[in-house]
Amino acid sequence: MKATLVAIFFLGAVTYCTGRLSEEQCRAPVPETSCSSNADLRTVYSFDGNTNRCMRRQSCGVGVNQFEKKDCCESECPYGEKS
Repeated sequence: MKATLVAIFFLGAVTYCTGRLSEEQCRAPVPETSCSSNADLRTVYSFDGNTNRCMRRQSCGVGVNQFEKKDCCESECPYGEKS
């Protein structure tokens, strides 16, 4: 039960815009996750330091530079171009 509550809280924090990330956090490479065949993939937006844009991708993991909404990605990582 406690682990479930922690997971829900963490996912909730990732879902909403929480505050501006540092440029270093935004430009750090987003690690590729190896998902199991039965993992729930979700669409996230991550700032891509190569393109200077928030890009959509599929992920089963969580991380600092992963946002549920593109506008959150752009407001948290305002270091590039908006498309």
